Amino acid sequence: MRGGRRGVPALVVAFAAACGGGGGSPTAPSASPSSSATAAPSPSQAPIFNQNVFHETRLDLDPHDWQALRDNYFANQYYAANLTIDGVSVLQIGIRSRGEGSRNELKPGLRLDMNRYVPTQEYYGYKTLVLDNLATDPSMLHERLTFAVFEAMGIPTPRNAFTALIVNGEFWGVYAIVESVSKPFLEARFGEKSGTLFDYEWAFTYRFSWLGPNTEAYVPSPFQPETNDDHPDVADALVAFIQTINEAPDSSFVAAMTPWLDVDRFLTHVAVENAVAEGDGILGAQGLNNFYLYQYGGQSRFVFIPWDKDSTFRAAAWPLYDGLDTNVLTRRLVEDAAKRRVYTDAVVRAVTSFVNPRWLTPRLETAYQQIRLSALTDNKKPYTTAEFETAVIDLRGVVAGREADVLAQAR
Repeated sequence: MRGGRRGVPALVVAFAAACGGGGGSPTAPSASPSSSATAAPSPSQAPIFNQNVFHETRLDLDPHDWQALRDNYFANQYYAANLTIDGVSVLQIGIRSRGEGSRNELKPGLRLDMNRYVPTQEYYGYKTLVLDNLATDPSMLHERLTFAVFEAMGIPTPRNAFTALIVNGEFWGVYAIVESVSKPFLEARFGEKSGTLFDYEWAFTYRFSWLGPNTEAYVPSPFQPETNDDHPDVADALVAFIQTINEAPDSSFVAAMTPWLDVDRFLTHVAVENAVAEGDGILGAQGLNNFYLYQYGGQSRFVFIPWDKDSTFRAAAWPLYDGLDTNVLTRRLVEDAAKRRVYTDAVVRAVTSFVNPRWLTPRLETAYQQIRLSALTDNKKPYTTAEFETAVIDLRGVVAGREADVLAQAR
């Protein structure tokens, strides 16, 4: 479904009828080469992330398994299903409930694991994808717009696109297909994938303080290794990085961090979070949250990768230096006057170039029109239609007012 066509896509029931099956393991039909993901483009060309298209995602699985997934939505139990996106199928994948605060029994967020039951199976080169249920942002637009700003500011983010989800022939609402931060992402965005990727999973309020030299204080919680997790020294560099954050002398702190971090790039990342009035990111009120941390292969340097940006656009008026002093890393960096200016200039650049009615509002309106009719008929969403429309109005107001607020504070 493209551009001007809106609403719930027409159901293609033939695939659902063919896919039936019981006992949690659907019997998959034979897929012709034209409908098989094995004949599809590489990850960098995957059409499922085309934002000009309102996609159609179909899941077919045993109805009892779908009910069990929703009844036990806090569990990470996998169930077998067949997946088709825009007519391209992959069979016998694993699906499970996913998310932290976004877990929902009525409209579950989903992790799609292509090789859970079929070894080496991929879909457009991906072993995993995410179906975001858009449950905690009534506008459904925050993450898409936030990722667009990050990308415009030179910070790579996961690709994403809206889709209608149809489960066993029933419309299950508006979702977003989100690229997993995994090896295909790393290779496409950083040119290599041999390093160590950590998924930061919030477990307690933490702001890069020193918890001692024991790696178990950091790994696997809150830093969960996603690659190289079988290496006995997987956390050693991470612990050394955090130790440097806490113990390097004030007089040479920026120089001490340079081997570990592209400092200006990191401050730009934090600046974008401020420009979009992020309440749950690196400087979140409850500490660090919603990012991946990647250490390049064969290097000491780490890079932060944005993730899960639904808690953005909180208000048009947002403190320019919000949270900088509470996080050990940002506090020590901006004690250097030159680096404080790097941060401030990056926030100003973000709002004057991107977070304003000239650049962001057209993108907002395009995305809103793409999903509006389907969102109105999405009876699984955990908020009312009126709350959806009000949230979009509020979002317009934040975008309209953010630039003036930042410029007033940056004078």
